[in-house]
Amino acid sequence: MSPLSLLPIGLGLALLPFLSFGPAPATTDAVAAFAVGAGDDALALDGPGRFIGAKACKNCHNGEDKGNIHDKWAASAHARAYATLGTPEAKKIAAGMGIDDPQKSEKCLECHVTAFGVDPKEIKKGFLIEDGVQCETCHGAGEEHFKVRFKESMQKDKPPSPIGENEVHAVRDPASCIRCHNERSPTHKEFCFKERMAEIEHLDPRRERTEEELAKLRETCTPDCPKCKREKEKKDGE
Repeated sequence: MSPLSLLPIGLGLALLPFLSFGPAPATTDAVAAFAVGAGDDALALDGPGRFIGAKACKNCHNGEDKGNIHDKWAASAHARAYATLGTPEAKKIAAGMGIDDPQKSEKCLECHVTAFGVDPKEIKKGFLIEDGVQCETCHGAGEEHFKVRFKESMQKDKPPSPIGENEVHAVRDPASCIRCHNERSPTHKEFCFKERMAEIEHLDPRRERTEEELAKLRETCTPDCPKCKREKEKKDGE
């Protein structure tokens, strides 16, 4: 749904079915609203290549040996972010803000779908906004990562290379979250990056990490996190 974890390195021949994506999304009205630029409010998801959508990530980012990453995302609130806008509760909140249809409103879509405000030319055919806040909201456009890892998978005797800086975002970054989890949201709650990351953690077991590395990763939070500050004050006072 910036980035939340280190992406897996190896891709396999199972990527072949994704070289040609399915039909374009059927919800043309929603897509039209979604494609409208959001000016300074648009999420800046820079990086080479186009947005390809979570379904294109599934074959190489799912399965027990890969941490079941796609399934974890699919079961999360991030995956339901767009659908949530169509619920009676969301419509009631939207009505209070003078919004007729939250699934078509820029004010809602900017944080409930991936690639909001991005030029449609930068979105690959088959990408669905109905899939809500997808991998590329945090990790950036995935086309280059897709191409690089597919090419590497063809070189059977060569070990996978580290993920390149310009390939995809591969580190956790609280900024990716607080662009939407902030006071501007009508349903905003106190946001603790460390706590939320624990809820959606999706590390790839193919990348080995020491206990020290894991501990450091899981302790990362924002410097001004109210919850962490309270916990520290309580600990210091004991």
